[in-house]
Amino acid sequence: MFVAIIGTAGSGKTSLVASYSEWLEAQGYRVARVNLDPGAEEVPYHADFDVRSMFTVSEIMRRYGLGPNGALIKASDLIARNVEDILKHRVFRRPRDFVLIDTPGQMEIFVFRASGPRFIEGLKTRGPVVGVFLVDGELVKSPVDLVVAWLTGLVVQMKMDIPVVPVVNKMDLVEDVGFVKKLIEDPFSLRDEIAEKASGLIADVALDLAEILGKSTSAFRLVGISATGKEGFEELHSLVHEAFCTCGDLS
Repeated sequence: MFVAIIGTAGSGKTSLVASYSEWLEAQGYRVARVNLDPGAEEVPYHADFDVRSMFTVSEIMRRYGLGPNGALIKASDLIARNVEDILKHRVFRRPRDFVLIDTPGQMEIFVFRASGPRFIEGLKTRGPVVGVFLVDGELVKSPVDLVVAWLTGLVVQMKMDIPVVPVVNKMDLVEDVGFVKKLIEDPFSLRDEIAEKASGLIADVALDLAEILGKSTSAFRLVGISATGKEGFEELHSLVHEAFCTCGDLS
């Protein structure tokens, strides 16, 4: 099974790949790790495949005379152009029980340009794929924040055409854990919280979005974890499995 870790910069994707792979191995699973981020300086795990063996952002900057942002876009285009060569690597041809994929740090480049969808499409021909959409828990400070995060996870699912499990990371650093847990465990309580804490157009739009998200709970739900503390992995692992069970219910 391929598990693509997707999320905004700083959400903890690399830390999750490192800690979740260790947790899986402790459960007796055979695990491989893939680094698909050409801009990574270092990764805290042994990468069975590392896109930096093909090119890096710093090399692209020097070769093409680009700045950081231009180099990131060029790197994304190079991934899209070389998808077939990347997927010829043995880690994709002979997958372990789990192959964890650390996607590029700039999520919007991976998701909305050709590289992400093209890579995922090719990956699906080699085995089942699930996405884990990582939300930075430190940034979830209101019901509107959670609606935005949850909606972004739904957009990722639509763009990639794979099951996606949204995850709030850094739960150990969340200021109001009770608040976030309440909204995670009972997404419909979002409406009451929005009505109480937001007003005007923002409240109206957020309520409409919450209504849309309520309809999507049959497809997935949010879970809370701590990648550094290795907490919540049991539930995350259960949901990853349920994503591929035709009778599974992620609501």
